[in-house]
Amino acid sequence: MGRSDSEWTDWAREHRVAYEITPLVEMRGGEKLQVGFTLSFYAEAEAELAPGAGDGQASERLKQELSTCAETALVAEDRVARTEPDPESAVMMRPENDLKPEVCLSWRIFHKDEYLKPVDDADREVLGVCERRLRELGLKRGHW
Repeated sequence: MGRSDSEWTDWAREHRVAYEITPLVEMRGGEKLQVGFTLSFYAEAEAELAPGAGDGQASERLKQELSTCAETALVAEDRVARTEPDPESAVMMRPENDLKPEVCLSWRIFHKDEYLKPVDDADREVLGVCERRLRELGLKRGHW
């Protein structure tokens, strides 16, 4: 059984989960073209990465939970867009989070019917719906 929205909110607060949205840009001919968005999720990972924290099980569990949270938020997007997780996850230290270690997972969001189709105003409206859903789940844009 999955978590309720309020349970996700508690989890997001506990792990200081944030997200960022950036343009997904490709080249077509000699022209740069925005074809979608990259949605990146960040979860604070200090405790999971501390010396003696185990053999990576805590960090792996955090990645799995972050992935499930993202999928919960993106489920509605499947009707109008295609979402594709980036197979690489990373631990990074962003200035936005005072250089504390964070696990980062990213998804690409693009048109379901044609990858190189340019983003339009309707796509940006759908992204707004997705952002509202992320906030309902307790995620913060940028950083905590």
